[in-house]
Amino acid sequence: MRHGFRMLLALTALAGLLVSAGCVQHETGWATAYLPDHNAKIPVVMPQSAPSISQQFYRDPDGSGHLGIDVIDRIGTPVLAAAGGQVIDSYFEPAYGNRVTIDHGPNADGLRMLTVYKHLNSRGVSQGDRVERGQQIGTLGNTGALAGGLPHLHLEVRREVRPQVFRAIDPHTVWAGGVGQVTCFDPTAPIEPGSFGITYPVRCR
Repeated sequence: MRHGFRMLLALTALAGLLVSAGCVQHETGWATAYLPDHNAKIPVVMPQSAPSISQQFYRDPDGSGHLGIDVIDRIGTPVLAAAGGQVIDSYFEPAYGNRVTIDHGPNADGLRMLTVYKHLNSRGVSQGDRVERGQQIGTLGNTGALAGGLPHLHLEVRREVRPQVFRAIDPHTVWAGGVGQVTCFDPTAPIEPGSFGITYPVRCR
């Protein structure tokens, strides 16, 4: 676990350096590559209007790593619920700052799905609140030591593997538009009933 934590710190620092050096190529429509030793690389299709992804999902052999994606945008940008559900956590903690967790209930396999939003500048929901897909739940920020000073949203998706035990999965596997198809929130777009799919947690421009 100590190695994984050091790796996470290094990845966070690297992301900050890449952005400050201009290596994140565009504010919108761009996604950085997976780390070379990540085994399950997914071809990612980004809408040109979607704020860019500065860090991809990565899992170390010990289960630690960068267990979500980082979306870069300005402090105060609205953060949206990636799917409807119930807020089960809303609090501040030193490493990840302001965070919100939403329980989306069981997927087609009967296993619960969660989304987690970290480094928020502010939280707009409380534990027990019901939220709809696309509803604002907070604002993007850089709170918490692991934000590295870089304004971004760290989004995780967690799947229940056995009762009350959740494992982080690559968010690119569960977009509403299909695997690797980053899907902007559109209130008029139908979502297939009974399926779990997420939409982008910030507004596309």
